[in-house]
Amino acid sequence: MTVRRMRMTRILKSIPLLICLLVLCLIGYFTLESYSTEQVNIRKTQQTDEEQDFSNLEKDLTDSKMESNDGSKAARKNLIVVSHGRSGSTLMGDIFNHHPSVFYMYEPLQSVERVHTNLKPGSDYNDLAKEFLSGIFQCKFDSPELLADIEHFYRKPDHPRVSKAIASPPLCPYSTSDERWDQHLCPAMTSESLGSTCKEHYEMTVLKVLVNRVPDNNIGSILGACDTMDTNCRIIFLVRDPRAVIASALSVGFFKDNRGDSSRLGTREFSYWTCKETEDNLESIRKLPKSLRNRIKFQRYEDLALDPLKELSALYEFAGLSVLDSVKTWLNETTRQSRSACNHAQDGEQATCTKDDAWLAANRWRWKVHPHEIDVIEHYCRGVMLLMGYRPVDRSHELLANVKIPLFSRNFEARNWF
Repeated sequence: MTVRRMRMTRILKSIPLLICLLVLCLIGYFTLESYSTEQVNIRKTQQTDEEQDFSNLEKDLTDSKMESNDGSKAARKNLIVVSHGRSGSTLMGDIFNHHPSVFYMYEPLQSVERVHTNLKPGSDYNDLAKEFLSGIFQCKFDSPELLADIEHFYRKPDHPRVSKAIASPPLCPYSTSDERWDQHLCPAMTSESLGSTCKEHYEMTVLKVLVNRVPDNNIGSILGACDTMDTNCRIIFLVRDPRAVIASALSVGFFKDNRGDSSRLGTREFSYWTCKETEDNLESIRKLPKSLRNRIKFQRYEDLALDPLKELSALYEFAGLSVLDSVKTWLNETTRQSRSACNHAQDGEQATCTKDDAWLAANRWRWKVHPHEIDVIEHYCRGVMLLMGYRPVDRSHELLANVKIPLFSRNFEARNWF
């Protein structure tokens, strides 16, 4: 009897504790449920806001186009080549640089980057870049600081012909094909001379910019900078196999792996961010209304390397330019030469020289990059690689070594978004 009483006493004493535990569990459950619901609502709100932003952008651009059509002159045509560094953007830009109807600028956002570092603390790079782009799209170069940087950049000995338009009459006394041409003979540019040359002598402005300099690292911000009634913008989103991009970026010092660091931390971080930015931009494009997606062309470097003249025709058709025999001849010669053909006096520094065997350039990483490095890149970039039609080698020596086996497919998901 005494034992039963003791057991009953223990049970009665434990009841309050059990009730407390039950109450705590219920509180935790409802708190977690409330948090989850809140997060879902936040995500829905963010998605709705993003879709609303795209909808507003579409309406603004449509309204601007209608207003422009009602005006006396057509909207200024602009085309922007956007890519990560080491993706073949210099060659892509040069394809347009060689067209006589194009006012071409090579990485103008470099000027914004340099000028921004000298501004007072607190100044916003994204705002400055958007304002600068909006001006260029209308052939306006009003900022004295940015104009001075443009002058310095395009008149450097390392960049003799990086923009044929800026190195030709009326901004220079002779055309670049004239043996008398000398960049030291070119007078200093003014906002009036540069602006009037852009507007009155060329039908289209083409820019080549890198993703890391684009405001918010997002293509959508470029479309936003075109939101005026007298501008019309198209975008070429140029991509390349991340294994080639990242390995090349390492070789030119965009990032580094510390000596003796077998974990390759630098490669891991650069791979993650490069592929994340690419995937984020593709996702942003996928969400755009069709009318805006039609303004963007998805271009793989490997397709250009495989058949340069075919891709040239498609690129010019997208831009609304005629295909000239002179450009076809230049491209055919340029993509069949070796890097050793680069001449500093004619082509400038290695970074701006586009002479290279295109097929070799597309495949060079396969025998130059260490298999462990390739494995690291594939680990962080697999998702976006598959999205863009690039085939992982998954440590297969046969796939890596046999260049007869292409590591990119003609059928891939992202292709259906454009």
